Amino acid sequence: MAEAGTPDIRFLLLGRLRAYRGTEEIDLGSPQQRSVVAALLLAHSRSVSMSDLVDALWERPPSSPASVVRTYIWRLRQVLEPDHDRSRPWQVLRSVTGGYELRVDDGQVDWRVFQQRLSQARAARAGGDPAAARLLYDECLSLWHESPLAGVPGPLADSERSVMQSQRLDAMEARLEALVAEGRYAEAATDAAALVEQHPLREALHQLLMQALYRGGRQAEALAVYRKAHRLLDEELGVRPGPGLQALQAEILQARRPATTDAGIVQRKAPVPRQIPHAIADFTGRAQEVERIRDALADHSTEAMPIVLVSGMGGAGKTSLVMHSVQPVLTSYPDGQLYADLRGADGTPADPGAVLASFLRAFGEADAFIPQDLDERSALLRTLLAQRRALIVLDNAADMGQVLPLLPGSPSCAVIITSRNSLATLPVSLRLQLGALPPEEALRLFTRLVGAARVAAEPHVARQVLTACGGLPLAVRIIGSRLAARPDWSMAQLAERLSDEQHRLTELSVDAIAVASSFALGYAQLDEPERRAFRLLALPAQSGFSTATAATLLTELEDTVRPMLERLVNAGLLESPAWDRYRYHDLVLLFAQRLATDTDAPEERHAALGRLLDLHLFTASGAYHLLRPGHTVPRTAAPSPLGGPRFKDEDAVLAWVSSTLNDILRLLLQTAGTHTDRAATLLLMLDAVLMNAHRWHEVVPVATVVAEAAASRGDARAEGRARYMLAGALTQVSRLDEARVQTQRALELAELAGDEDVHGMTLNVHGIIVGYADPAGAVGHHLQAASIARRRGNTSLEALALGNMVQTKLRMGVVDDETATASQRQLRLHHDNGDRYGEAFGLYRHGQVLLAQGKPYDAIEAHLRTLSLLDEGEQDFVQAGAHIRLSETYLHVGDTELALQHAEQGLALSRKVRHDHLASLALSALGDVLAATNRKEQARLHWQRALDDLRRLGYDAAADRVATRLTDSAAVE
Repeated sequence: MAEAGTPDIRFLLLGRLRAYRGTEEIDLGSPQQRSVVAALLLAHSRSVSMSDLVDALWERPPSSPASVVRTYIWRLRQVLEPDHDRSRPWQVLRSVTGGYELRVDDGQVDWRVFQQRLSQARAARAGGDPAAARLLYDECLSLWHESPLAGVPGPLADSERSVMQSQRLDAMEARLEALVAEGRYAEAATDAAALVEQHPLREALHQLLMQALYRGGRQAEALAVYRKAHRLLDEELGVRPGPGLQALQAEILQARRPATTDAGIVQRKAPVPRQIPHAIADFTGRAQEVERIRDALADHSTEAMPIVLVSGMGGAGKTSLVMHSVQPVLTSYPDGQLYADLRGADGTPADPGAVLASFLRAFGEADAFIPQDLDERSALLRTLLAQRRALIVLDNAADMGQVLPLLPGSPSCAVIITSRNSLATLPVSLRLQLGALPPEEALRLFTRLVGAARVAAEPHVARQVLTACGGLPLAVRIIGSRLAARPDWSMAQLAERLSDEQHRLTELSVDAIAVASSFALGYAQLDEPERRAFRLLALPAQSGFSTATAATLLTELEDTVRPMLERLVNAGLLESPAWDRYRYHDLVLLFAQRLATDTDAPEERHAALGRLLDLHLFTASGAYHLLRPGHTVPRTAAPSPLGGPRFKDEDAVLAWVSSTLNDILRLLLQTAGTHTDRAATLLLMLDAVLMNAHRWHEVVPVATVVAEAAASRGDARAEGRARYMLAGALTQVSRLDEARVQTQRALELAELAGDEDVHGMTLNVHGIIVGYADPAGAVGHHLQAASIARRRGNTSLEALALGNMVQTKLRMGVVDDETATASQRQLRLHHDNGDRYGEAFGLYRHGQVLLAQGKPYDAIEAHLRTLSLLDEGEQDFVQAGAHIRLSETYLHVGDTELALQHAEQGLALSRKVRHDHLASLALSALGDVLAATNRKEQARLHWQRALDDLRRLGYDAAADRVATRLTDSAAVE
């Protein structure tokens, strides 16, 4: 029955979406309007928010989706409650906080009736009444007419439609199971055969057809079904039948086996194998992994057999972890404990047929009755273990083809597998990827090996040793064993030898065990293109890389490189911490670099690094062009013949900077002496992105190395570019005296090399630097830079130079016609270029001009527009400056509350980007607001901190202004 006061309306979702009031169909309107009904009905009388309704209706919403949805809601209410009394709330389609709900009983929606009947049928089947279950399945399936939600568009309908169809197929399978349980084999076989034709890749249907045929006495036909399913799955998916199908085949084969005992011969009791090796005595760490493995092996709450996979690189301690973990649970598997080393890491993987034969013999099966066919051996093992509680450990598995035949089918059994290969398609109940040991666990293992007293005597040295081991358990164990066997050795001397990367792998060996040997096993399994990839990808100094980067280094297509990288991951020679991201373990990296030095010609290694520089150069110049449209300097970057990523917007640039800048800076340090010109140009192309990322502290040492390398090679152009970037970085971190020396040298070099763009850019930065001591001279430098930019057609540089000239005149307290004109022009140039960041910076300066002209409210509007142009995290130092100027301007008009808020935000952002000069200005602004609100002691504290910082940074004029405030404040009291 419908809820009291709610019209008796029925909704049909299992076919074309319809609604009925009695026998009369209700017109639900357009397809999109029907999508609203579907979304509300599928929520099961729960409220649906406006945003969820929009997502349900459109992949790409219209410009005002909420208003469209409200229109649909209004129309639906008219047809669902045509006699509605407007003085009362709507009863069917109700408004709730943030959205809407469609209030109908479960019995009024055929989809909910289907789910109720399905639940009742399952309960009847679980209660041992297959006949009642089958009748309920028939009833719920009779509700279906055609594809559910037919004629309903939208993302939600598309996704829910597949869910509903899947549940229908589940119900049809369950009905077949009930038919078999009733003993109605012929009917079940007929219906199952029809469904197999419609869904040929659904293994459960093949299994039901086999069961119906087998139980009905048609064993040959049942086995034919298995062969057909096996062939189909292999051809279409490249996989073998699952455990259920294989176990049923084994059962049928076993039932057909002739008796093997002679009358009068007493059968021996079948042996119970106990093959699991012992655990090592000093196993340390991995407590969470141990607990998870033991929990998984002890969990038999589902119908699925527990399968645990432990994967990871060579030396990660996979086997030790498994042997330690399984010991306490062995008693839970009293009917057999099998172990096989599948030798997947040494290039001679064990034959699964031979392993199966050894398992069958362990259970007492005579050789005469062990089948020759692999599938039949596998089926026989599943039959033997069908009613037993057995544990199988498969160590060092090579691949899926080796593992699948060895899996039992009974949920009473369990399997644990170790492999360097991730075995990605293996259906497991627990998957563990072992990496390096955490530092504290590595220290505990090391301490157990060498003794607590020795570690306590040199704790810092011990940590240096462990850092060199990279947390790899095999490395820790080797170095710990060497020290333990030589109590007179100095740990400090060993740490010093390990710090030398060229000798580290040599030191990590003891007796016949070596870390490098473990890596060499994986390397030996690779083909030659994969070996080349392994070596060359280790050349750049980078934390990780993408497929695109690898393709550039190897001069291959990405589609060719991607399977190579996955093969290296599967061999335990690469790690893949995220989608399309790869990296080496530190020790594997040293192994690969040593191989590259020994194997690849210097010319090839040099060329590979050059290709990577070209890729980053191409990408960075594209980012420069997007962030500073109108700037001509990107034209000086030679295009990469390999191409590279192109950016659609600033967000894409920022994402690239976030993921790549660290690696680019490392690469510049690595290649400064060998690819000097390209390294200097790449450094220059980072100018625009660094103004956003504001990581100038990291640029200073890199630019220094590139500049010195260029100087040693006599490359004036490269040195000038590097010194320009060094000067800019030093300016941004408030090291003005050093920056001035660099700009003076950069100006000489740019003029010598005829590098006009860089000459103008350096003049602009030089003006910023000298502006605090010689503002009049600074104005001249900026105007000269603007003149060069106009001649070059470099509208971006012209706008920047004019803006800095305006900033200098503001510090001088001169806001004349020249200042106002320049401010307007720099703003117009940025706007015409479509330079959002430049326009924001231009507005920041123009707002200060407006305040100086006595137009505070226009100034406030300009600074608010600055903030509106920038999203959170964009140009934080510009946003910090805008907040500080807003604080000053709001204080000017007497709004101390807003002045305080913006000063605090300016200080927070300044500290976030480590911009000491801005932070000191924010402190000064805070002091001004506090003084205006009669909190004079706090004001003086802030002014004093600002004064100390400004003096330290060399901003004497600004410092003098703050000192005057302190003096005046003291005089008033």
